Amino acid sequence: MTVPSPRLSPEAVRDQLARLRQGPALGHPGAVTALSDQLRALLLERQPPLAGTASDTTRLLAALRRAIDSLSPFERRYAVADFNLVPEHSWPTLTERHESLARVLGCSTKTVRRHAGQALDTLALLICDGSYLAAPAGITGADIGTVPSDTAGRFFGITTTANVHVVCSALAAGTDRQRGQDAMFARYAGFADLDALFYVRVRLAQAFPAATIRDFYPGEYYNADPDSVIVLGGPHRNSVYADFLPHLPYRFESSPDTAITFPEHGVRLAPQWTPEGELLADLAVITRLTLAQGTTVILLGGCLTLGVLGAAKCLLAAEHGRRNTAYLAGLAPTGDLIAVTTTRKIGGITDTPDLAATEPLLVLTREGGGAFTTRLDNTTRQPNG
Repeated sequence: MTVPSPRLSPEAVRDQLARLRQGPALGHPGAVTALSDQLRALLLERQPPLAGTASDTTRLLAALRRAIDSLSPFERRYAVADFNLVPEHSWPTLTERHESLARVLGCSTKTVRRHAGQALDTLALLICDGSYLAAPAGITGADIGTVPSDTAGRFFGITTTANVHVVCSALAAGTDRQRGQDAMFARYAGFADLDALFYVRVRLAQAFPAATIRDFYPGEYYNADPDSVIVLGGPHRNSVYADFLPHLPYRFESSPDTAITFPEHGVRLAPQWTPEGELLADLAVITRLTLAQGTTVILLGGCLTLGVLGAAKCLLAAEHGRRNTAYLAGLAPTGDLIAVTTTRKIGGITDTPDLAATEPLLVLTREGGGAFTTRLDNTTRQPNG
């Protein structure tokens, strides 16, 4: 009779992996024998059979390599160097491997250590819950429930102790809401998409209580090497958003009608209005970019403020958010992504899109910094696009 392995916490697995990567790490295969009996049993029971003569050491190495290979390309870059699995950075100590990788990437050793630690967090979680056994690509609405609960964290590039910057759009100077005398009121009175800002901050604090989360006006924002940057609003209200537009295939129209266009794809989408001029639905625009330095940038935009809040709720609204981030991760597991959907306000409540039930209007993806290509095109659903 097979006795199930005792449950290990991600923290316990991480501690053992941190010790394993010291010294020559997996460059010396016998190092795996230092893992605890519980962790070795967990890895071996999940590892498919190898050749009949394969030792437990060989099977453990194969299991660990399989878990490392399931990381995103960015995190895998650090993990393979950490565990001494690539000749380019094959040095006898972890410090030397970090220094070698830093020289190649043109960054500081401190930055390499930070990203390597985040990769270690992810690897421990993958091993602990067994999610590395399933490839992330090809996720459909039928199997969204099998996606691990940390999918949102991976989508946003946020780990347990990440440094997160939220840059919110600003109102024009002289707007009445900027005239409050109370210090706290004055601080937040100038943000344009204030509902989206509060929603994002609260949801992130709930999901990542140990992360450092700071908010900024566009004019005061500076690059402090964050792990994740979340930009709220649109380019007309947020200069940081506008800075990314030269690298993106879409543009926001400010007049005569508010709309979003994809010139190279021949697509124009606009909010929907009643004949009396009441807003029926706005466009929620979600853009995810991964910079070469490893920072994940999430642009949550909309033609109007309703779309900005809808984009935020699409990714962060409890069960809907988990399903939606899993859906989008399935379309672009590692590359950049642009998704456009609609969001409505019904009875004063901003409705949350469910992408697994109703596909986005448009999805563009790219790998390796090339051109964006159309992955999904349902723009014919939009009557006034």
